[in-house]
Order: sequence, then C-alpha cells, then structure tokens
Amino acid sequence: MAVLRGQRIIRKVNLDPNHRSASTLAPALQDTLKWCREQGQSPGFVSVADGPGSFTGLRIGVTTAKTLCYALNLPLVAVDSLAAIAAAALHANPDFQTVWSVLNAYRGQVFTGEFERATLLPDETSTKADWTGHPDTTEILKQDAWDARLQQKHPKIGLTGDAKPLGARSVSALARDCDAIGVGLMAVRAAALGQFSDPMQLVPRYLKPSAAEENAAKPEIQS
Repeated sequence: MAVLRGQRIIRKVNLDPNHRSASTLAPALQDTLKWCREQGQSPGFVSVADGPGSFTGLRIGVTTAKTLCYALNLPLVAVDSLAAIAAAALHANPDFQTVWSVLNAYRGQVFTGEFERATLLPDETSTKADWTGHPDTTEILKQDAWDARLQQKHPKIGLTGDAKPLGARSVSALARDCDAIGVGLMAVRAAALGQFSDPMQLVPRYLKPSAAEENAAKPEIQS
C-alpha cells in the first residue's frame, strides 16, 4: 500500500507476509486513511493492480479498491500487475532501462512481461495520449519456455517478481520493495489521461481459467 503526491512517494506500507492479506489489509488501510487526514491530505483517486496474479489476491485487492471508491466517492484507476511490479523496480533502480517481471501462474506456467522505462514511466509532461496502464507485453508462458528465455536474457535487463519462477536467478533479481509504488506511479499517468475505470464494472484480469474451471471444461469419460 502506498500514498503518492504526483510521482513522490509520501507513505508506503508493506503488509506482514506472515499473515493473510485478508486480515492485515483493512487495518493497514484504516491507518493509512487516518494518516492522510492527520496530514490534511484528501485522496484524489484510488488505484489498484487488476491482474494478472493469484485468484484470491486479485479478488481481495479489486474488491477493496471498489469498496473504497464507493465509500469515499473517489474515481478508480486500474493498471496491469506485471507492469506495476516493473515500474516499482525501475523507480528503485535508475540504472536499468528494461525490466522483465514475472509472477507464478501455477500449474507449470508463469505470467511475464518485458517493460521499457521510456514507455512505461515517461515524464508526466510528455506522456503520449496512447499511453496505457495495460501494456500489451504481458503473456503466459509454460515454465520450460520461460526458463529458455532466461537463458538468453541480456545482462543489462533487470529481473523482478516471484522467487519461484526466477529460481537461482532470484538471488540477483531486483528486490520487490512495495508493488503499490509501481501501481501509483502508473496510475498518476493514467489519471492525467483520464483513464479511469467504473468501480461497479471492474473485474480482475485473471488471463487464465482457474483449476476448477479447467477441470469442469474437460470432457467426461464414460465407461
């Protein structure tokens, strides 16, 4: 969770990884809103990463953002999860111009995307009208295809994301500090372009069916 004023991060909160987000998110959100009131700062909009990612995590995040917008009568900005992770890494590591971000998609798959600083985080004064918070570089790969891609990665390309799909390369990957910073940095640009989402219509972008849906779609075998 993060609070930004323009591109400046004025508060960030990392949820305790040893506890479920469902139990820590609401108290952290309450404390953050209290802090904003004490600072005399009223939120201008709410931003959220709408996917891809874990089914439960996306449902919790998107539902919380929609509820907050409804309760506070605030507009909503949604951005791509992988792009947000890359944006946070680029912000924290100014020497890198290109970042690959990756998330575990489970069942032998990964979500991944390649992002360039110049297109993902352009200067706010020169952001083009066709800039989007949902770049078209996000894709789903099988683990072996991802492993093969890693073998061909240029040393100047940064890596960030979940440790499992990174394997041994997680040791040299760019650290994930607070993904919400990336969400905010992208949302500032999206809001400036009027790229808002309807809080009542936004749904998570899973990009793949759940295991239950895949099993239900399998043809029945009759003896």
